[in-house]
Amino acid sequence: MHTELAAWDPGLYFRGGLSGPFPTVAPGKDAALDQQLVKIRFEGRTLTCRAGTTVAAALWENGIRTLSHSPKYGRPRGLTCARGHCTACLMRVDGEPNVRTCERQVREGLEVLRQDSGAFYGPVMQKTLAAGSRLIPVGFYYKWFTRPPFVSRMFLRGIRPLTGIGRLPDAHAELVPAVPAVPAAGLERWDTVIVGGGASGLEAAAATEGSVLILDDQEAPGGHRGLPLDMVAAAGLLEPFPVLAASYRRLQAARQAFAERTGATFRGRTKAIAGYRPRGLLLREDDRLMTVECGRLVWAAGAWDALGLFPGNDLPGLIGPRALYRILARDGLKAAGSRALVVGSGRDFWLSATLLAAAGATPTLILTGGGDQEEVAGAVARKWSLHTGLILGEIRSQGETRLSASFIPSGRSARSGSHLDLETDMVVVCAPGKPAYDIPYQLGRDYHLGAHGGHFLPTGCEGRATTGQLPGGLMLEIRGEAAGPGGKQASTP
Repeated sequence: MHTELAAWDPGLYFRGGLSGPFPTVAPGKDAALDQQLVKIRFEGRTLTCRAGTTVAAALWENGIRTLSHSPKYGRPRGLTCARGHCTACLMRVDGEPNVRTCERQVREGLEVLRQDSGAFYGPVMQKTLAAGSRLIPVGFYYKWFTRPPFVSRMFLRGIRPLTGIGRLPDAHAELVPAVPAVPAAGLERWDTVIVGGGASGLEAAAATEGSVLILDDQEAPGGHRGLPLDMVAAAGLLEPFPVLAASYRRLQAARQAFAERTGATFRGRTKAIAGYRPRGLLLREDDRLMTVECGRLVWAAGAWDALGLFPGNDLPGLIGPRALYRILARDGLKAAGSRALVVGSGRDFWLSATLLAAAGATPTLILTGGGDQEEVAGAVARKWSLHTGLILGEIRSQGETRLSASFIPSGRSARSGSHLDLETDMVVVCAPGKPAYDIPYQLGRDYHLGAHGGHFLPTGCEGRATTGQLPGGLMLEIRGEAAGPGGKQASTP
């Protein structure tokens, strides 16, 4: 299956509604810009980078995976969510502390430094704490040296500098200005606001009457899977994988229905960062804040990556599928010739594998769930290395850019001595995602801790779309992955 590529015009999708025809493939950046090279400085070294990528992706391509360290034990931290939701990529950029480098683009002459406590006390202490972290009890910093009082004061005075993150900005730093939110008199008012521009959000918009605003942090309708599916379709890799072909057909139908609907506006590169008042949302569009009010909120914000619990689950180079989609499809990470290990099952497992193949990487697949026989046949036909009946036991670092993953047969313990070790450049763990829940919870929706996976789930949803009225009178609908696991799901590696 080959899909014709249409011209890409980002101006069609911002603030003025959606105009057709919708492009089949929507590149995350200007292709000409991607060919330009710039030089940045990283801790005294000069690095050559692509002009159209983020700082975190540029460092990855230059063999630098460790962006920060954990405050307590100095464990290395790398690119994790690639969407500005965590603190693993916080660095000092041009004298400005705590910059999310997964979102900041490179430019000529940029100065980048690691800023965390690991950088403060140096590589020797990092290695010492990493080696001895399992010997130090949880909460040692408030359980030890509490008496007599003068010892406690000395201990705290010595340990506090080790846990700080960043220093005050340099005097010459050009800080991003904080723009105040739109005053109440200038609120945008919509009949319905939909958070999430994937298939679920687009389908809701097409079926909703009145004025509709749909918000997404992606540049174009399609959600976090939209551009990866476009790239896989362009590479001719959809047909052998029915689960992906079905997802793509649904997405294209939803895009078309939304494009034909009048009175609806898509606003890309926009995040809902807080719920306030009974019917309001605080939004961030690039570096600008704004507020909107609505009578009905559709929460189709999807889910966040959850990697699961196993030794080494925090190492740089280990990511989830949603992070992979962003660094490959949005940032254009150069993956050609690299080796990638994909672990898990379900739709994101197969989309991750095919996206890596479309980018020129060599995927090795560890399928932990059942079914998907047609997809397995498609992988075998492409001579991808595929293993079944294994459970992820541990991931170890083999230097700055290499990882080693150890697997044990299902039903056996790690002490049985039977295991499989694989070396790779990156590991993508495709476990069930954590439903996004922050805004509905702030507005008064009830959530509970799920029985499996440690995820907070909307009470009463059980994986199905649900609609109800919140205490302040706002009508809230939760749908898609945000409603929790339902139907056929990926298995935990």
